[in-house]
Amino acid sequence: MPKGPRVAVLVETSTSWGTQLVRGIANYSHEQGPWFFYLEPRGRYERLRLPTDWDGDGIIARVTSQAMVDEITASGIPAVNVSWYDFGADSIARCTVDENRSGRMAAEHFLERGFIHFAYCGALRRPGYVDRFGQSFVDALSGAGHDCEVYRPRRSAHDPRAWLAQLTDLCSWLDGLPKPIGMLAWNDVRGRQVTEACQYADIAVPEEVAVLGAEDDELMCAVSSPSLSSIDMSGKRVGYEAARLLTRLMRGRRRPVRPVFIEPGGILRRQSTDTLAIDDPDLTVAVRFIREQAHMGIGVADVVRHVNLSRRVLEQRFKQLLGRLPGAEIRRIRIDQARHLLLETELAMSQIASACGFSRQEVFTRTFGRETGLTPTAYRKQVRVDGKAIQEKTLSQSKREIAHGS
Repeated sequence: MPKGPRVAVLVETSTSWGTQLVRGIANYSHEQGPWFFYLEPRGRYERLRLPTDWDGDGIIARVTSQAMVDEITASGIPAVNVSWYDFGADSIARCTVDENRSGRMAAEHFLERGFIHFAYCGALRRPGYVDRFGQSFVDALSGAGHDCEVYRPRRSAHDPRAWLAQLTDLCSWLDGLPKPIGMLAWNDVRGRQVTEACQYADIAVPEEVAVLGAEDDELMCAVSSPSLSSIDMSGKRVGYEAARLLTRLMRGRRRPVRPVFIEPGGILRRQSTDTLAIDDPDLTVAVRFIREQAHMGIGVADVVRHVNLSRRVLEQRFKQLLGRLPGAEIRRIRIDQARHLLLETELAMSQIASACGFSRQEVFTRTFGRETGLTPTAYRKQVRVDGKAIQEKTLSQSKREIAHGS
């Protein structure tokens, strides 16, 4: 018999998110194991089931139906659900990416680009699913004073095999939307359908409809024309944390009452959202200059010289059209880049500060703390999974670190 836990992984392997999740589980196994897996290639819509003759120690699964809950519960085997579905909430532990934060992140992405019109294209074939991702996008926009159009397909377009009916219905909806508009799709499969429908309807992407998907499915993003921007749903980190949670359950620990939510990795910007919805050529040039040069340590005076406007006029236009001043935009771009480097690299804080255009590490730490409520060190520990115990720091702890420049 194997000398390590026997774990069934019931996750589709046909998507980039699914394969990344499995990689995260495998990374945990390599560090803490070994584990011995029941894992087979599966598509997104295949029914995932435990093998009839399998006697294992733990389960990690995308639990998408009550039948799946019943099967896992009947087995008596500790399990972790990695999906957004609520099935089994009172009996199965859950670890997944934070859907509410993901929706807000999408809203921020479009608001930062100056959009005033927004739309959401949700999923098909999701019985029993409560779409908190889309709702959080709508709510974040509402909080900023904007409405959001939501795609509600005709009955004839619900059948996934009815390709022409789906395309015709989607084209008709897109044609009637105000332009330019920022569009969030439930995932990259849906996002690619939107970009394809725009081509059929002769709607320019991203100039008229900027499209953002989710899950960073490499194949769907590449097949899309233009290439599709997407939200990194942290598949590898979800897998690692789900494996860590399962270990505790297999050791007899109680199931956590609340789900474990993982921070989304950020926006992966590609051509489908590479635009600014600003009807002001000078401001467009200024914003592009900031995005391209913020890491070089530029200040507002550099922006003023680049666009050949007075500082007062430039600040008035920024405030009127973007709701923030040029200095705030420079800080936002730098902090966004710092988040990415803290999440994805092992660079030291001094190196990150320099790479993001900060003159000194102390300035970087104070600025990051004001913008996020955490020191860079605390942020990295909170959002990363690196095989060590993740230590969450409170806001008060972070402020003490900020005061000491750590």
